[in-house]
Amino acid sequence: MKNMALITGATSGLGLAYAKEYGKKGYNLIITGRREDKIRANAVNIENTYHVKVKTVIVDLANEEGVNILLNEIRDDEIEVLINNAGFGLKPVFSEVSKEDRDGIMFLQMNTVVILTQHILKQMMVRNRGTIINISSDGAFAVMPRNILYSSTKLFILNFTEGLYMELIDTAIDVQVVCPGFIDSDFHESAGMNVIKKKKGFMKFMDPEEIVNLAMRDLKKGRVVSVPGLDAKIVRIMSNFLPRKMFYKIIIKFTRKRNVKLHR
Repeated sequence: MKNMALITGATSGLGLAYAKEYGKKGYNLIITGRREDKIRANAVNIENTYHVKVKTVIVDLANEEGVNILLNEIRDDEIEVLINNAGFGLKPVFSEVSKEDRDGIMFLQMNTVVILTQHILKQMMVRNRGTIINISSDGAFAVMPRNILYSSTKLFILNFTEGLYMELIDTAIDVQVVCPGFIDSDFHESAGMNVIKKKKGFMKFMDPEEIVNLAMRDLKKGRVVSVPGLDAKIVRIMSNFLPRKMFYKIIIKFTRKRNVKLHR
């Protein structure tokens, strides 16, 4: 019997890259997403390429109803790998964020991660094996204007995962949090952000496959916090070591410069 991996938000980007990675490893998959045509096409492609079974669950995990639908779909499945990847960003300044978006991002990037992790962890504890990978962001190290709720919920994921790792230190369950920088995916377009993905230099976009390869290498080494890419590592160092007032000035200047470019 093949092992099974559950990957949320596998429509594109990191979620799809992880689905291909574990399909290549011979895992049967359960993948979730909201865009039915796209995720079903992904499933067919992975099945044909890697000769594994892929179950799709079309669901919005930004609310309790959606999470309950997924829990019902996986009630009979033994899941060896859980990858909490589903997420979205918000474009407006905080004062202009709608109630729907405010509640949705907080539920998806905190409640959903906690609920799915706890549910699947219980069966992992019985077997004393499994892997939990939570996708955070370099935004967890450096909150930015117009990115407050996204960064704050990603910081929650970082803290939650590190705490979980310490609780499970005496088990054979692997735990990792991945904190990438900009990813070449549909993420920014879905959030209504106009970005230039081909730019070079600091804060450039990375291919999802490259990020997954680096994160999997870190997982093999037992590295709990994976920060793929030099740019994300620089952001982490700046946040840890710069005086806060200097850090604020750098972030504000960077954000304003970026916003000017986006609105030209």
